[in-house]
Amino acid sequence: MARAVRILKLPTNIIMPRNFPTNSSFFDAFNSNFHKLPVRWVTSQMQIQYRGFAVVNSAKIQQPKNESFRKRRLDEICVERFQEYSRTFIQSWILQGKVFVDGKVVNKAGTSVSEKAVVEIRAKVPKYVCRAGHKLEAAIEEFGIDVSGKVALDSGLSTGGFTDCLLQYGASFVYGVDVGYGQVVEKIRRDERVCVIERTNLRYLSELPQKVDLVTLDLSFISILLVGKGGIVKDPLVHQEVIEKIIKGVENFGFTNKGWIESPIKGAEGNTEFVAYFIRTTEKSAE
Repeated sequence: MARAVRILKLPTNIIMPRNFPTNSSFFDAFNSNFHKLPVRWVTSQMQIQYRGFAVVNSAKIQQPKNESFRKRRLDEICVERFQEYSRTFIQSWILQGKVFVDGKVVNKAGTSVSEKAVVEIRAKVPKYVCRAGHKLEAAIEEFGIDVSGKVALDSGLSTGGFTDCLLQYGASFVYGVDVGYGQVVEKIRRDERVCVIERTNLRYLSELPQKVDLVTLDLSFISILLVGKGGIVKDPLVHQEVIEKIIKGVENFGFTNKGWIESPIKGAEGNTEFVAYFIRTTEKSAE
């Protein structure tokens, strides 16, 4: 873009040496006689290139911290913050609308929630860390089993419902065995009366540091006997047939059945469960 520029032409014979004094008196004298110099204004056409720039205060531009925007599933955050409760309980409370995020109800376990959010559970504190504790409680009450002061083996520890029940009924120590890993709630894991043995299949458990007085078994993937195939059984006749077969099979190992009851709670998928009580009568073991 062409621009007319007025240029002040100074005499070409004004020369300043490198060591010329730059004190104020010189420049004062120079300025006072500036109008006497042979100078003139000339006009010239010049091509000037220029660009425009927007200046922004860099202090106002702040990169967001990853932590403040990091989000996770609501049930995962609850399990981490409320380690005394099982994931099953927490997911149930979420569905029931008993979990609040920053004061608002969130009823979907998979909802993404900021890690900085305030999460509250407004629900009645359960008696046991998971529902399974009520199954064992029913059997203890029905058969009058004395657990106080006993050393127990909880086979199929899972989240720790049976172990929690045993401890509340007075067991002195519990060995919890499970083929899985990381399922037991922190309340049970941290208890000094509990020894958690994970990644261990009960069938290959050779020994324990001490003898146990009683054993509980709540096994999802294996059975004392191989009875039938998977699926939910609803036929009462089949129930009876399976119960009799298991009782007879266990008694062949040197135990005597003292009775059985229907569990007061259903299984995870609504299947009917039963709890049987055996006492050992001989030292006979399986071949």
